[in-house]
Amino acid sequence: MTPVPPDNWRAVWLLTRLRLQRLLNVSGRSFSFQKNNTSRAATPGKRRGRWLLGVLLVLPMLFSFGNIARHSLLNMHCLLDQVAACQAKGSMQTSSQLLDPVINQLIHTPFSALLMGGLTLQLALLWLVSVLLPLGMGELSKPDWDLEWLVTLPVEKSTMLWARVLERTVVNPAGLLALWPSTTVIAWYSGQGWLAPLSGLLASLLLLALAAMLRTLVDTGLRLSLSPAQLGNLQALISVAGLFPMYMGMSFGVGTGGYAYAWAITMPAWSAWTPPGLLLRLLNASDVAAMLLPAVLLLAQVLLLMWLGMAILRHQLRHGVVGAGQREASRKSAPIALPAGTCFARIGTVIQRRELTLLARDRNFMVQTLLLPLLILGGQALFTGQARNLHALLEHPVLLASTGFFLGTYVLMMSAFQTLNKEGGALWLLYTFPVSVEQALRQKAQLWAVLALLYPVMLFGAALAWLPAWSWQTAGLMLLALAGIPMYAVIAVALGVFASDPLATEATAKMRPTYMYLYLLLTGLYVAALAAGSLAQQLAFVVLTAALAVALWQKARDEVPYLLDPAASPPAKVSASDGLIAAMLFFTLQTLALLLLKGKVAEPLAQVAIAFGGAGALTYALVRLVYWRSKTADVPRIGAGRHPGRWGAAGAAVAALCGIAYALLLQPPAAAPLGGNPWNGMWLLGLTVLAAPLCEEFIFRGLIQGGLRRSLPAWQAIGIAAALFAIVHPPASMLPVFVLGLCTGLAYERSASLLAPMLVHAGYNAAILAFQLGR
Repeated sequence: MTPVPPDNWRAVWLLTRLRLQRLLNVSGRSFSFQKNNTSRAATPGKRRGRWLLGVLLVLPMLFSFGNIARHSLLNMHCLLDQVAACQAKGSMQTSSQLLDPVINQLIHTPFSALLMGGLTLQLALLWLVSVLLPLGMGELSKPDWDLEWLVTLPVEKSTMLWARVLERTVVNPAGLLALWPSTTVIAWYSGQGWLAPLSGLLASLLLLALAAMLRTLVDTGLRLSLSPAQLGNLQALISVAGLFPMYMGMSFGVGTGGYAYAWAITMPAWSAWTPPGLLLRLLNASDVAAMLLPAVLLLAQVLLLMWLGMAILRHQLRHGVVGAGQREASRKSAPIALPAGTCFARIGTVIQRRELTLLARDRNFMVQTLLLPLLILGGQALFTGQARNLHALLEHPVLLASTGFFLGTYVLMMSAFQTLNKEGGALWLLYTFPVSVEQALRQKAQLWAVLALLYPVMLFGAALAWLPAWSWQTAGLMLLALAGIPMYAVIAVALGVFASDPLATEATAKMRPTYMYLYLLLTGLYVAALAAGSLAQQLAFVVLTAALAVALWQKARDEVPYLLDPAASPPAKVSASDGLIAAMLFFTLQTLALLLLKGKVAEPLAQVAIAFGGAGALTYALVRLVYWRSKTADVPRIGAGRHPGRWGAAGAAVAALCGIAYALLLQPPAAAPLGGNPWNGMWLLGLTVLAAPLCEEFIFRGLIQGGLRRSLPAWQAIGIAAALFAIVHPPASMLPVFVLGLCTGLAYERSASLLAPMLVHAGYNAAILAFQLGR
C-alpha cells in the first residue's frame, strides 16, 4: 500500500519540528519528540554533565542583554526627551532617587515621537543583526545545501518553502537574543507589567519572520550563483558587516555620547509606519482602540512582504535547486602548492608552521582572528562616541591596560580556543605525529600566545611614546595585562579541548558555545582585577589565574586521549580544578549564609562561625557525593597516613613561631576580639581551631595540592596551593598565612593524610589566638 503524502499543514509542522530537533541535538540535549520508542538501544555516549554549566552561563548573558536594553530605552528617553534629571549623565550614572520618578512617569505616559523614532532605529538595527549573524556564522560556507535534499520530499515546493521560512523564524537563537530583551523592555515601560515577556516574544517573532524571509532570499540567491570559495569570502565579509549594526544598536545602552543618538534625532516621520515603527506603536498603545490601526497595518505589511518574498523565492528556483557553487567546485583545479623553504620555513616547530600556513590560506580564519578584534574595538569606540576623545585612553591607565588585554584575548578566542575545531576531520592525524598530542597543543598555545601579544605590545608601545611623563602605575598595569595573555592562551586551548566534539556531524555542533561564554566570563574577571586599585588584589588574581590555567590544562590532558572515542571518558581523578570549584562554592555558600543570618543571630562572631561551618560542611558533603557517584580515585583521606601526629606537631610549631614573630615585628597590639560576651570565646575557638582546619585543609591541601601533585613536582604544588591559600585571606596576614600554607603542604606531602595539615592549621590558630588574647 502506497503511503499517503502528508497534507500541507502537517508537512510544515514536520519540517519545523525536524529543525527544532536538530537544534536540540546540536545543543547537546538528548530529547526526543517520539514516545514509547522501541528501537534498539544505541551505544551510550559520554557522560559529561555540562548542562548545569550552560544554565549558569546563559542566565547572566540574558540578564546582561536585558540590562543593556533597559538602559538603551532610559538613555534615549533622558537625552531625546531632554529630561533634566538624567540628561547630563544618562541612566547608568544617575542615582535611583532621581531616576525612579522619571521611570514612573515614563510607564504611565505614552512615548514621545522622538523616543519612538530612536526605538524604531534600534529595532531596525537589531532586526538587521538577526539577518546577518546567522548568515555570517558558517551557514554559507557549508559544503552541503540542505535545500537540495528538502525538495526531494513528497511535498509541494511552495509548502516546503513556507516550512523553511517558518523554521528559520522559530529557530534563530541569535535573532531572538537580539530582539526579545528589547521588545520585552519596551512592553514593560509601556505599562504591560508581567505580560511584557509574552508581548515581547510575539513582537520578536513577527520581526523574525521577516528576517527569515530575507535570509532565505539572500541564502538561496547566493547559493545559486556563487562558488564555494566566493561564498567563504562573502561569509567573512558578512560576519564583519554584522558587527556594525550590533554595536550601533547596543551603543544606546552603554553610553550617552555615541553617533547613534544623532541619527535617532533625525529619524524621519515615515519610519513610524514601517514594521518596527508600527510594532512600537502597538506595544505602547494605551487601550484596545489605540491598538487597532497599528495592528491592522502591521499585519497587512507583514503579509504583503511575505507574499512578495515568496514570489521572488519561487522565481529564483524556477530552474530547480542545484547550487552553482557545487558544480564549479567539482571542476575547480587543484591549488598550486607553495614551494618548500618559503614563507614560514624557519619559524617555530613543524606544528607551529602548519598553524601559520592554515592562517595564511583560510581568509575567513584570518579575518576572524586578526581583523575582527580591531573592528570590534573600533566600532565600540566609534558608536559610543569614545573615538572623539582618544587621548582619554592615555589618561586612564586601567582603560589602556584593559584595551590591550582585550585585543590579545580576543585573538586567542578565535585562534587558540579553536585549535582542535580547526583540525576538522583530520584531527586523527595529530595522534600519528612523532610527538604527543599534549605537546602539540602546548606548541600551538605558545604560538598563539606570541601572536596575541602583538596587538597589546604595539598599543602599549605607542602609548608609552605618547605619554608626557613616565608612570610606574601605567607600566605596572601594562605588565599585568601582558602577563595575563600567555596564561589565557593556556586556558583557551584547554577550554577548546572541552568545547570541541570531533565526532559531531553537524558543523555547528563541533564547538560547544558554552565554553566560549565561560572564556569570555573569565576574561571579564581579569579585566575587573586590572581595575582593582590594590596591588595585592591584582597579584592575587594573577596567582589565581595561573592556578586555573594549570588546573584546566590538567583536565584537558586527561581528556585528549578519549576525544575520538564515542563512548569512553577519562577515569575520574581528583584534580586541581575540583579544588578551585569547591573553593568558589565554599565562599559563595558562606556569603549566602551570612545574608540569611543577618538580623537573626545577634552576635557577628556567631554569624561568621555558623556561616563558615555550615558552608564548609555542605561543600564537603557535595564534593564527596560527586566523588562517590563518579567513583573517583585517590580521594583525600583524613585517617591513616605516615605519622600524621608527628608532622602535624612539627609544622604547627614552625608556623606558630613565624606567625608570632611577624605579629611582634609588624603588627600593633590588638584589642581582645571577644567583645565582653563569654560565648564569643566559644564561637571564636570553634571557628579557628575546628571549622577552619577541617574545611580549608580539605579544599586547599586535599583537592588543590593533591590535584596539582598529579602534574607538578611537590615543591611547585605546595607553593601554588599555599599562594592560593594566602590570597583568600586579608592582605595584612598574607605572609604568615603563606608560611602556614607551606608548613601544612609539607606535612600533607610527607604524611599522605589530611590529619597532619589539619593539626598544623589548628595548632597555628590556637597559638596565634592565645598570643593575641595574652597581649
